[in-house]
Amino acid sequence: MAGSQRPSKAYLILEAVQLTVNAAISQLQQLVASYPEALPFELVLRILLTYLPEVTEPEIYTDFLSHLKDGTLAVSAERRRKDLKIQDEISELEARQRVRQLHLLPIANPQHPYDSTLDTFTNFILHRASRVESETGSIPLVSQLVKPFIEHSEYLQTWAISTLLPLLRLHYDYYTEESPAYSLDELEKLSDEPAVQTLLLNATRQPEEGVNTHISRDLRGVVGPWMYGQNSRKRRKLDTSQRRRSSVAGNAPEHDIAANKGLGTEGWGEVNEWLLNLATREYDQAVAAFEQWDGPGDVDYGDWDRRGQQETQRDVAQGLASRYAQAGFSAIYATVSSDLDTIEGSHRILEKIARLLNLPDPPDIQNSYHHSLCDLPEDYIASLSRSHLLHNALLRSHNPLTSPSPYALALANSLLCSGHILASHGNPMACRKLLDLAIFESETEQLAELRSLLHTVQARTQEERSWEKFRHQILWLHQWNSRPPDEAQASATSRCGLFCRVPSETIEIELLKAMLGKSCYTLATNLYCGAEAPLYKATVEKTVLDVAYASYDSASNGNKTRGGVRKASEIARSFREFFPESPHFKEINALIAATHAMSYYSLVLQHGVPFQPVNIRAHKDPMVLIGKILEQNARSYTKLDDLLDIGQNLVTAGLAPISDDGNDNRYSTDEQTSIAQRRIISMAIEAALGENDFDTAYSYVVNRLPPLAKGAQTSTSGSTSRSDDISWRAAYKAGCYKPIEHSGPSSLRRLEQRMELLSQALLLAPPSSLAEILKVWGRCEEELTVALNLEDEEENKWNTKGDRHIPGGFTKESVPTVQKPRQPSRAALSEEAPMGLFDVARGAAAALSKNAFPLRGPRVEAGAGSLQSPHHRSMSMMGSGTSDSGGGTDTEGRVRKRDMVSNMVTGGLASGIGWVLGAQPVKQEE
Repeated sequence: MAGSQRPSKAYLILEAVQLTVNAAISQLQQLVASYPEALPFELVLRILLTYLPEVTEPEIYTDFLSHLKDGTLAVSAERRRKDLKIQDEISELEARQRVRQLHLLPIANPQHPYDSTLDTFTNFILHRASRVESETGSIPLVSQLVKPFIEHSEYLQTWAISTLLPLLRLHYDYYTEESPAYSLDELEKLSDEPAVQTLLLNATRQPEEGVNTHISRDLRGVVGPWMYGQNSRKRRKLDTSQRRRSSVAGNAPEHDIAANKGLGTEGWGEVNEWLLNLATREYDQAVAAFEQWDGPGDVDYGDWDRRGQQETQRDVAQGLASRYAQAGFSAIYATVSSDLDTIEGSHRILEKIARLLNLPDPPDIQNSYHHSLCDLPEDYIASLSRSHLLHNALLRSHNPLTSPSPYALALANSLLCSGHILASHGNPMACRKLLDLAIFESETEQLAELRSLLHTVQARTQEERSWEKFRHQILWLHQWNSRPPDEAQASATSRCGLFCRVPSETIEIELLKAMLGKSCYTLATNLYCGAEAPLYKATVEKTVLDVAYASYDSASNGNKTRGGVRKASEIARSFREFFPESPHFKEINALIAATHAMSYYSLVLQHGVPFQPVNIRAHKDPMVLIGKILEQNARSYTKLDDLLDIGQNLVTAGLAPISDDGNDNRYSTDEQTSIAQRRIISMAIEAALGENDFDTAYSYVVNRLPPLAKGAQTSTSGSTSRSDDISWRAAYKAGCYKPIEHSGPSSLRRLEQRMELLSQALLLAPPSSLAEILKVWGRCEEELTVALNLEDEEENKWNTKGDRHIPGGFTKESVPTVQKPRQPSRAALSEEAPMGLFDVARGAAAALSKNAFPLRGPRVEAGAGSLQSPHHRSMSMMGSGTSDSGGGTDTEGRVRKRDMVSNMVTGGLASGIGWVLGAQPVKQEE
């Protein structure tokens, strides 16, 4: 074929294909420019799309595409003179056959239906980008292909920003070590929820030091651009569904993409949902995201947005700022963490929300209790319910708890400030629980939480200055708003506070208890005993006593210098001057004194349980504990005065003996004291007898009981029967006691003492008990008679034996009548405590008679004289021998000289001592 002949269209197409396969773009450009009629624009694009290798660098053919699109291709003079080599190689017919076998790809991608209104070049770029990405997997090659033509159409720009840019940044800028999870086509087909999860997946997997900044960066630079094409994807889905429903093929009506910017905000809703879920898992990451990202309006398009669409998109994002602020509220209520870092992070979210909504910044969280933060209307509080805290309800547009408003901001800020106070005092609580406590819980739950907080503070706070600040914080927690604290007029819903349902008086009482528990006595007295005290004086007194008794009951040792009893003593001493006439303070002081005195004794209760102070208040009859002291402590009965002081203090403390019918009001204080004393003396007598100390028991009956018993007999209160019962039974038990001793003068003295005790019991006992006492009396009298007879026999034997063996004595035939020696008073042979004045004189005379005249002994007649008291019998023996039936004389009236001398000495001594004591001689008495 001649070189000057014009090549046919078949030859030109095959030449163009060959040049395209070889990536000879410059020669192809000359060919297309030389024969534009044979190689039209769409045909060239199809040839490039089909035969240009995908690995070809886009910079090689982007200029050609640009000139081809604009129609500015130029042909050089040299190229016009050249002929096609293919003309010499194949025939025209063969060329046509080969053209028919080319199978050129369509401009539009049949596997990815784009918008039907797109122009040819846009479809070509999209189709070429898809083939390059699928064949090479290189997103940068696609970026080099698309970026030069991004201004060609809005759709291409939207696609590049929303699909290409996110993948490019994810895998080639941010996370270069991560392999791509989706291709361009797959990412474009994803719905909102999986797309958001995929784009933000790598941000949450980073090390702790970088994860907080990566989330905000990815939201701004990846998710934001992806949301740029949300409307286009929504429109394409709508067009596809319309084509499927339509039986007639045709183009959908054209739409202005910019006019549909308001469509498809569900994508940003998925972002808010993702942030909410993040807050439930990693709250610090969520806080960092809210702090560093300003919401849908904060998007980084880089240099890809060249047509001002960023400003248009930001205008649309302003409408989404409210939903983003709601996501911030939802994150605050969704977290279950309650530490200080969480509370402070939540407050920073509130500050961001306030800036987004153009509201005043919330006050400083650390000084919130100086401000009134929460003047909320009643209808707003009434509109809240627990269902608004459900996870799936937090992001609902009609949720009053999270919908952005000044009221929602004020409520959340008050809750966070309350949580900060609780967390700073070691009692943290999550924001959702704070809301539940403040709005929905009853007075009982609020009071329980208040006491838990006070208990925690007691274990941590030491200084009184800290307690004063803490009191202001508690009062603020009780009332957030500035409404006057008139609880009688304010309704339950109008009061806003963490403990708003607890009465203010109860709040102050609990604070006073906590201060006393922490020994802040000076602060407590200044606040609650002054002229402007928030509590009534009677309330303060009752509260102070309750705390003192609680400390007393918790003590394990009764010593008032240690433990709970010491704290009770300090409390009573600190407030005593403010209540000088209070009988209750006298009672607790007496109780502490009694407990302190009992702490010096060993005391174990049933089952080996050691004694504790609370046992005194818990015991039905605390006097029984004194009996246990006497049982468990040897010779403790000798400390009778100490035991009586304990009993007196127990009566003063209000722990008086209870009557048989359970009513202790029938006794006056003096009668209760008298009963307690008699009971203690009675128990001491029993303890002395139990330790075989008859003398001490005898002394207590003779010297301690009669004055008390006499007072009981003269009483007119109706308690005489019980008092007599105590006295006569004590004397009766002592009279029934038989000391373990040998026979002799001491045993005779014990019998006389027993009979004296029984006579005391006869005087005090009721008539119904006299027969029982008289029986014992008769037995003692019989024993006394037998003992006296036995003693007489022994004395006679002794005297007879002594007279026979004395040198110079009489012979058997001339034995004179033996006078029985004078017997010393039996009362002087044993100790008698205490003794009267005549007993002292009698004892002295008996001792002298025994030492000076050991062979002389008295003779005591039994019978009627046995009923005579020991005192009278002893005095009669100390007198002259005329009082005895036969003492010092024989049957003929003859008196021995030694007996006369003995009587003279003894009588003179008795008279002398009697004169000293002021007693009258026997003869003068007669």
